Amino acid sequence: MFDHHLHLNRQQRLIPFWASMLLTLFLFNAPIYAQTATAAQDRVVAQNLMNDLADSSWIQDGTGSKIVYLFFDPNCPYCHHVFDSLMKIRKDSPDLQFRWIPLGMLGSNSTTKAAAIIQAPDPLKAFMTNEKNYGFLNSDTGGGIPPAKQVDAESQTILDENLSILQGQNLYGIPVVVFQADDGKPFYFSGQRSEAQLREILAHVVAGSFGGGQPIKGQQNK
Repeated sequence: MFDHHLHLNRQQRLIPFWASMLLTLFLFNAPIYAQTATAAQDRVVAQNLMNDLADSSWIQDGTGSKIVYLFFDPNCPYCHHVFDSLMKIRKDSPDLQFRWIPLGMLGSNSTTKAAAIIQAPDPLKAFMTNEKNYGFLNSDTGGGIPPAKQVDAESQTILDENLSILQGQNLYGIPVVVFQADDGKPFYFSGQRSEAQLREILAHVVAGSFGGGQPIKGQQNK
């Protein structure tokens, strides 16, 4: 299962998004293929990401024992679609804990929106506002939180460190999702997945304190 999904990551970087989604939907229920060099390399990337999460800063969402890390940009439409699906999935799987890792890499105000989330009194509440109001902010059609007027030094450091984790593995498509799989190895995928696909993939998250990094506590807890 994992190597099949991971093999799609490399293909999706080389073809248009709509084509990659058709390919994913076509192959999702296909037989599991044998190990390939690409699939094996993707597991190496997943392990590197898991190790590098020690340098990440994230927003904790939930208290479940099965931890999933997600790199997102406030203006990313694919991240938003994954968010919507995950909120539905967790209703049936309350043992899932999401750790949202903010980036500022897409739109002209992605950094200031990410900073608005990080610098908020309650970052999780601010993140939820961004997602629940996605596309409804008067100034643009991206994330639904007003941009911060100023990005403080701590916020910029957080965003730079988070982005450097992906850049270190030559990953530039988001969301990027990382977790410890029940086959004993880290797993990752990038890009949008349907709710059905996400349910299938996340059924293999194993409980435990994998990954690392620091929670973004917000102004009210400093």
